[in-house]
This record gives sequence, C-alpha cells and structure tokens, in this order.
Amino acid sequence: MNNVIEYLPHGFCIAWNPQLLAMHVISDLLIAIAYFSIPIGIVYVAKRRPDAELQPIYYLFAAFILACGVTHVMGILTLWVPLYYTQGITKIITALVSVATAIYLLPKLKHIMALPDLGKLTQINSALAQEIVSRRQSEASLRKSQELALQAQKTQAAFLANMSHEIRTPMNGVLGTLDLLLDTELKPEQLQLAAASKRSAASLLSLLNDILDISKVESGQMTLRHNPLEISEVLADVEAALSFDAQSKKIELQCSAGALPSTTYLGDSVRLRQILLNLVGNAIKFTDVGFVKVSCREVSRIGQQAVLEFTVKDTGVGIAPEHQKNLFKRFTQVDNSSTRRAQGSGLGLAIVKELVELMGGQVQLKSALNQGTELVFTLKLVVQTPIETDAGKRLAELAVVAPVTGQFRGKILVVEDAAMNQMVVCKVLERLGLESRIANNGQEALDLLAKESFDLVLMDGQMPVMDGYEATKSIRSGAVPGVNQNIPVVALTAHAMVGEDKKCLDAGMNDYLTKPLDRSKLIEVLAKYLPEV
Repeated sequence: MNNVIEYLPHGFCIAWNPQLLAMHVISDLLIAIAYFSIPIGIVYVAKRRPDAELQPIYYLFAAFILACGVTHVMGILTLWVPLYYTQGITKIITALVSVATAIYLLPKLKHIMALPDLGKLTQINSALAQEIVSRRQSEASLRKSQELALQAQKTQAAFLANMSHEIRTPMNGVLGTLDLLLDTELKPEQLQLAAASKRSAASLLSLLNDILDISKVESGQMTLRHNPLEISEVLADVEAALSFDAQSKKIELQCSAGALPSTTYLGDSVRLRQILLNLVGNAIKFTDVGFVKVSCREVSRIGQQAVLEFTVKDTGVGIAPEHQKNLFKRFTQVDNSSTRRAQGSGLGLAIVKELVELMGGQVQLKSALNQGTELVFTLKLVVQTPIETDAGKRLAELAVVAPVTGQFRGKILVVEDAAMNQMVVCKVLERLGLESRIANNGQEALDLLAKESFDLVLMDGQMPVMDGYEATKSIRSGAVPGVNQNIPVVALTAHAMVGEDKKCLDAGMNDYLTKPLDRSKLIEVLAKYLPEV
C-alpha cells in the first residue's frame, strides 16, 4: 500500500491514452507469453539430449528467459499499480541470472565452437552409415571365410580319411605277406631281403601315422591316456626297437632310467614311446661314430605331480645355430637338398614338440656342428600312490593274467572285399589254429551267418553292396532269421582317423583293429572271445 500512496502508476505518464496503453499492454503481454513458452522448449531439449557439458547452459538460459518474461509482466502491472519495489526485485533476479549465465557460458564458448556444424554432423553421420555398411560387409565376408575354412577342414579330413584307407589297405597286404614270409624257412639272403622290405614298409606306415597325428593335433582331437606308466619299460622298448639300427652303424645305444626313483607314474606310454622313437631314431640317423644315450631323472615333485626330464645325447654331426630355430617346424629339414644324407618328411620333430607341449612339457636343444646334439624335454606326470597293504598285494596277484599262447579254437568269418587282404588275414588266422570263411561284403556276411555257425566276425568297414557298419547293425537288430545277434564282431578297417573307433562301437561292434594288421593286437583281441588251445 505504501507504493500506492507514495507513487503514481506509470500509466498516468501515458495520460491514459487508450491506443497508447493498448500498444504497451499487448506488446509486453506477447513478449511475456513468448518468454514463458521458450523455457519449456529448452528444458524439453535438455532432457531429451543430456549433455554433461551443455546441460547447465540449457537450464541457465531457461531461467534467464523466464526472468525476462516476469519483468515484462511487471511492466504491465505497474501501469495500474505502482509495484516498483517488486519490479526492482524481479529485475535484480533477472540481472543475477543473466550474469550467472554469462559467467558460466564464456569459458564454454571454446567447447561450443568446437562442436561440428550441421554440415559436418551430416558428413559424420554419413561416414558412420558407410562404416556400418562396411562392417556388415566385413562380418558377412568373415562368416563366408569361416564357412569356407570349415568346409576346407572337412575336405581335408575327408581326404586324409580316404588317403589313410587307400594306403592302409595295400599296406596290410604288404606287411601281412612279409610277416607270413618271415615265418617260413628262408635262406639267409632271402631273410635279409624280406626283413629289409618289412622295415621299408613300416617306415612308410610311420610316415602315414605322422601325417594323421598332425591332423589330430590341428583339429584338437589328439587325446592322451592316463594309465600306469613304467618309464624303464618304455626306455627298454625303445632300445630294443632301435638296437638293430645302432648296431648296423656300430654305435653305442643306451637307454637308462637308473636315476629315477622306484615310482609308478600315470601317463600315456604310447605317446612317450613315440616321442623317444622319433628323437632316438633321429639321433642314430645322424651319428656315424660314438654313441646315442638316453637318460631320465625326476627334477621336481609338488604333491602328486612330478616333472621328469629326458635327455637324448649323441656324438653326431650336430646342427648349426642358424638351422636350430626351424628344427621343430613342420615339413622343415636342416638339409633340403636332393643329396641330403637322410630322407624324411620333416614331421617327426614337429610332432615331438606338439606331443611334449600337450603333456605339459617343453623341448630344448643344445647343438654345434661336429660336436653332437643334446636334446632335453620335460613332461608333467601324476605320481600313482602305491598300494602297500596285504589285501592290495593279493588283488595284484589275482589280476595277473596268464600269457596268451597264440593258438585258439573256433571258426572266423572274414568280411573283406580286397583279395590280398582276404588271403593275408586267412593265412594269419590259419597259423593261429583257426578256421576261416570269406564274405566279400556285408550282405554276403549276413547270408553266411544265417546258414553257418561262426564264433567271431572280423568286419571291414568300407565295402560295396553293404558296408560293415550297416551289416553289424543288422546283426544286432535280430531281424535277420538264423543270425546270432550276440556274435562277437571285431572291426578290421583301414580307417584310422579320430572317431572311427567310436563309430564302429556305436554300430554295435565289440572291438576295433586297424590295418595293417598287427598280429600281437589281433591275438590280444581274439583272447577275449575265443578259447585257447
């Protein structure tokens, strides 16, 4: 009320001219309405596009514009009511908001000016769209490459499987006939020639096994056994297997486990034997004078895990430093010339490295030209806890199996389509005291089983008319009249790829043998199902 008594409304200054008064009121009202509506849009934008750097500016501008709108409303009111103190307060608030906005805005101008304009934003958006398209194309190309790689891997696996089958089938005939020949009475010269032929055939088979092992490692299908492992027995086997080669070159071969404690380890004896045969065979190949010595010692033991160190040392030609780095690479040899002193595929040492690393170890090489070579590798093996009780000893005694004599009683059906393999297998069975009949395919096998009585079936896998898998499923189904569905069926196949044994067992076969036929393994399997003489 003091404002009313002390001052006059400034509308009196306009002498209450209706037109002039309307002009001021309408213009201030429109400005106020605009000022009040603009902050709503600013706040909406600020919430829709949250930017930590610019968001405070949005709200300061909204407050500044809102305060300006209030000052215009006060301008209208003071036409009739002299609220000059209130109008002054609103102007002070507006001034404070304006100054705060300016103070906050000035340091941010550099950042705001750095923001791209609409044209640049359009270019960036276009570039991002192109990048997205490019990445989608790359992803599609990558998927296609992966599909091609998978297809190539399948093709490679199929090729290796077929190659294995096609090579093993005639190799069975070669090794089988040589074994049969060596069992006969031969003149010394004939015996020497037959033995040399067998060694060459065994070398070819070893090369095939190396290629298959590399394929298994690449596909991650290489598996290790964890059975009781007698290191001394493995070393003795290696020495016996390579003693002829060492004696023929008049060099000393020693494979000793004397430094090992009397402990039984758990590991894969087959793969350890393969590693040592590769390394020792290689050492003998490149040693003309002196010795090849193999030793083994336990370097550490933590709990039930032990680390064993094997050393293969020779007095051979040695390896130059520049060649040592490539020694364990696939298909690589120190001497690749046509006049090199030793032949080979260059896979042996690569497989050694893969197997050692698969068994938790490492390979190290020390060598110099004309000073010999020392190759050291380690393996991590689990220590088997011995059973020392009297009950355990009695169980061990009961578990001893009488040696197989190698002579059996029974009638065997040989299901095989290759004439050479038919002859070899039947001759081997004959020498084991067994009678045999031949079926050229699965269908013939079913017909013979329905007519005659057999004690066991040796079943090939890949055959015309009906393969061995389908024939075995038919036997197990019991749907063929007169066929004993429980007759033992043992696979004898040239397929040796990973998973083939499971495929045979899934078809209903009892056991699995590969070609070339190993007589000792055949005897071991026959002993499970046939009576001995």
